[in-house]
This record gives sequence, C-alpha cells and structure tokens, in this order.
Amino acid sequence: MTSDGYKIVQDPIHGNIKFSGIFLDLLECPELQRLHNIKQLGFADKVFPGANHTRLEHSLGAYRMASLAGEILSLDERERELVECAALLHDIGHGPFSHTLESILRSWFGVDHVDITEQILLGEEEIFEEGERQFIDFPSVVEILDRYKIDRKEIIALIRGDLKDDRKYLAQLLNSPIDVDQLDYLLRDGYYTGVAYGTVDVNRFFQTLTVYDNHLAIERKGVNVVESILMARGLMYSSVYFHKTVRIAELMLSKAIEMMEDAEPFEFYRYTDGEMFALLKSKGKFQQEMVTKLKYRRLFKQAYVLPAIENSKKEEIEHLEDPHYRNEKEREFEERLGIPRGHVIIDAPQGELFLSEPRIDKVDIPVIDDGKVKSIREFTPITDAIKSRPIPDWSVMVVTDEKYREKVAQIAEKILFA
Repeated sequence: MTSDGYKIVQDPIHGNIKFSGIFLDLLECPELQRLHNIKQLGFADKVFPGANHTRLEHSLGAYRMASLAGEILSLDERERELVECAALLHDIGHGPFSHTLESILRSWFGVDHVDITEQILLGEEEIFEEGERQFIDFPSVVEILDRYKIDRKEIIALIRGDLKDDRKYLAQLLNSPIDVDQLDYLLRDGYYTGVAYGTVDVNRFFQTLTVYDNHLAIERKGVNVVESILMARGLMYSSVYFHKTVRIAELMLSKAIEMMEDAEPFEFYRYTDGEMFALLKSKGKFQQEMVTKLKYRRLFKQAYVLPAIENSKKEEIEHLEDPHYRNEKEREFEERLGIPRGHVIIDAPQGELFLSEPRIDKVDIPVIDDGKVKSIREFTPITDAIKSRPIPDWSVMVVTDEKYREKVAQIAEKILFA
C-alpha cells in the first residue's frame, strides 16, 4: 500500500488495477483471499499446462471490467460502487475446483455456487472450517459492506441479474449475454490456456456499449465485436471447458466424492483444492486411487461416445441425464463385466451444462441503429448459428480404466440403449 491509501495489483491481462477505499478492504477479506487457492478452470491444466490461474485473479479482472464499463457508461458514484462490489465478490461461493463439483452441490444441498455466494453475503453461511476463525483478525465481507453502508441485497440482485427496479442495465453488467464476468474469463482463460479463441477486442466493445430504455445495448458499429465475443464463448466451451480429457478428470473427482463410504452430504464447498484432495485420500481406497490417478495424470479413457449431432436416441439420453438412472447403468456395466465399483462412469452433460452456465445460449442483444432498438439477429445470422451449435461434442460418453476399455466398448450400446 502507498502512503495515499491505495494498492496497485499487477495483472497480466489488464495491467495495473488500483484498489482503494472499500475495494482495498474487500481485497483483504478472507472470503476473497480464499479464492487464491481455487483454480479457475478446475482440471484444465491436465490438457493446458498453463491453466493454473485462480478464481481470485478472475475476480480482480471482473472488477476491472466493471470499473471500465461504469466509466464508459458514466454511471454515478453509487452505481459504480455497487457494480464494482458485485463484480469483485460474484465468485466467493465457489467450492474446490470451481465448477467441477457443481452437480454434487445441487444434488446434496439443492444449491449452486451463486446460492452459496448469496448465503455468505447475507451472513447465513461462512467459509471457515471449525477452529479457523480464531486465527483470522481481518473483518468479514459482511462486516466490510455494512461498515461502508452497502446494501448487500442489492449486491446479490446484481450478481443474479435480478434487480427489481428501473436499473436493469446495472444487473445486465453482471448477468447478460455479454457481461463483465464473461469478458474477463474469456480473455483470461484464453491467455492461460494459450487458446487463441478467447481473444476479444474489449476496448472496441466498450466503445459501442450504451444504455437504452434502462437496458444495456450496443451501437450498430459494435455488431462485429459482439459476434466475436459470442463465437469466442462457444469455441472456448467446446475446446477448453468441455474438452473431453478435462471432463474425464472432473468425472473421476466427482465419482470419488459420490462413492465415499460415509457419503452423507458434507460442506465440501468450504474447502480449497488442496484441502479437498487431502481429505479424499483419507476417505477410502477408491478415493485414494482416484486422487493418485489425478495427481499423476493417469486418467480414465473413452470407451464409448455418442456424438451430439445424433438425434435418434433423444429419449434414452434424457433418461441418462438422471444421476440415479446413470448410476444403475454404471453398476450394470460393472456387474456384467466384473469391473470394480466406480470404474465405469457415464457422462450425459447437456442438462448440467445449462445449469452451470445458463447464459450459454443467450445471444439476443439489443442493437441501437438510427435511434431505433433492434435485435442483433437483424444484422447477422451468426448468433443463431452459435446458439444451434452443440456443446459439448457428445451427448453420452462412457469412460473407464484403460484395462477395461475394450470390453466396456463392446457392450456399451446394448447396456445404454437396450
């Protein structure tokens, strides 16, 4: 910190990011600092070795994007403060390995990371494990927001994109087809994975961003840059976020938790990545096996894949999206082939994709052309093409240990679709 009461954080994506006042205090709060220990992309580093950046880095970047948007749109001081707080805090409810365990969070507790974020901001949930709080003398996020008289319910509404007044544009900055969260993660994830798809002309986008009838919109000259953002998002999902090898690693970790002997729901979302691994290694032989395989990248292999473009088995695919039905089919594989429990995993990811990222098929963005508001669809066919493009590449995938791969492949169709 300088003598003027501010701190500069050097960021590889946005350069120098300045923090002062409430944002300097929030930067030090335990809820945000915990994100130092949670990878932004879970197991993506198994394919893209540079992808070791954290949720904290992304949170700082989202804050910077919100600050730029507030400046461009000439938001008043109070509005900027709200949007910047929401951007900085929007991910504090993330559990270990980010989105990897979201499906278990839903099945065990009926919530997702946004719900946990809300509970933390309302003071109903805290991130400390037993005995930790006594060693931390810095105020919590709730104490800081209250000290600065920030309405925590407004922050939550912004994060959810659900502001119940005429300031829809504020909520859309945090939750819309092109919001500050997505702008940062596309740039950041593209940079750290080395995948060129995440390249976005953010400066050009902000130059065309405007407010029309209390909603965010873009000027006609911004259509091209919005096309590039939507294309980047689609390509990053298919090439990085749902890369088959990344997905296999996520499935292995999820199976390790699901099959714990005392698989009563426990508040795993409090843990960091390293803590989760350490806990699992002590929970049984299967959990130790999965963690060790993940540690040394000895991953399961594809034994069967049904391409996403295959439409003839729609009803069966919908059945497989039910986790209980999937588990029955996995056990059928294992019993018929004499394979140990947990070593066949079926993935039917479509439903989970839209639960974890409901914005993925949102492409309808207002365009201001000659003083009139129009849909972006009137200017380009690309938006509908992006929406219809399947993500990921498969509707159903079966993975198993390499030594069981061939015999699983031989009976996969019969077991899955009989």
